[in-house]
Amino acid sequence: MTLIITLIETGLFQLEPQPLIAQEEETGLILEKDGEQVLIPLEEWVVVSSAYEPSNTVGGLYMGMTVDALRIQEKGESFEREITMDEIGSIFTGKTKSTKEYVWGGVKLGGLIAATGGLIVGITCLGPNFDGLLISAEMGFIYSIFTVPAGALIGYIRGQVAQGNAVEYVIGDGEWVIVK
Repeated sequence: MTLIITLIETGLFQLEPQPLIAQEEETGLILEKDGEQVLIPLEEWVVVSSAYEPSNTVGGLYMGMTVDALRIQEKGESFEREITMDEIGSIFTGKTKSTKEYVWGGVKLGGLIAATGGLIVGITCLGPNFDGLLISAEMGFIYSIFTVPAGALIGYIRGQVAQGNAVEYVIGDGEWVIVK
């Protein structure tokens, strides 16, 4: 026993960083309404909104459930966040970005393509007087006249397609309940 404690304390032996939770459901989260059940599998992308402030949301991978909370691992974070059952207003699954976010992503992509195209033209035209920098800026602006609106249109179309992919499960009396 002393050897094990020494190995752990010196860092030669590392324990699992996740807490051991005996009550965790291994199959996923089960929601029920009027006899119908829905399974949200482990490591599924979910967004959970607060029952008290619906605009307050937490999005990430569903990592399991304790006795009184859901465990969500947010994107880019190594730790899990626990959200207690009584604080949950809705659970969203599927694509949850708004059309505006898709359009903005398309605009950024169109601007990036225009800047890249202008830079390539500017580098190929770089002369002894560094005229290529001016040409690069001009060509980037000209390309952006076409690529930015096209990117916005593509983003809008993607947003419209994704709108039908998100599902909201409202949690509460007469609505969906979390089966423990």
